Amino acid sequence: MPALHSPRQPDTPPATPQQRWLQRADTRDLLQACQREVAADIARSSGRYGLLVHPQVPLEARLITANLHTSTHLQRRGRQFDGDLRCDESALPMADDSLALIYLGFAFELSSDPVGLAAECARLLEPEGRLLVLGLNPWSPAHLRWLGHGLHSWSPEALRPLLTGLGLDILQCRYLGGLWSGGDATALDAAEPASATVGNPLRCAFLLEARRREPGLTPLRAAPARVATAQVGAG
Repeated sequence: MPALHSPRQPDTPPATPQQRWLQRADTRDLLQACQREVAADIARSSGRYGLLVHPQVPLEARLITANLHTSTHLQRRGRQFDGDLRCDESALPMADDSLALIYLGFAFELSSDPVGLAAECARLLEPEGRLLVLGLNPWSPAHLRWLGHGLHSWSPEALRPLLTGLGLDILQCRYLGGLWSGGDATALDAAEPASATVGNPLRCAFLLEARRREPGLTPLRAAPARVATAQVGAG
């Protein structure tokens, strides 16, 4: 009796809509242009340890972290991170209160557990440590470029309560990247200098900066004041 033959499994699973969009050349150019605008914010960050999370699309060069003693670089691989470490996005193998800087480059858009990822950032940051979130702006007309590709755009307004609820203070938010030209959904005008993008909600991306609160000393509770009461005697 001839042996039964099962159909051969593919060597690699088919690409998801997210992966197909990220593999496009114009997508890579868009992400690279946005990351270049935040390079200076990262370069001036100082401290002992930093974590930088990159999108799964390969970009031109690693970001410079000259003022950090040690920096760990991760790149998304589906629902996990790869690179200097291989781990789950909501279970990073690092010590509490250990990082002076965390940079998330388009990490929430591809996350399957954004709340868990945000909670890990809050756990890992040392007091006064900085979190930089580079994200796609869902309010920009350029969102037509990624609409229908399975990305979940988080606006700054949506990220604020999530991060502040985890003990982070929002320091600033600025819009950056190109402007949609209006004639072609795949064309973006060249980005202006970062100083010109502040407050322009039509740009294709944003940078949100947050800081972990420094736990202050618990103030001593003041002793209750004595209230003098007049004693009424019997007449």
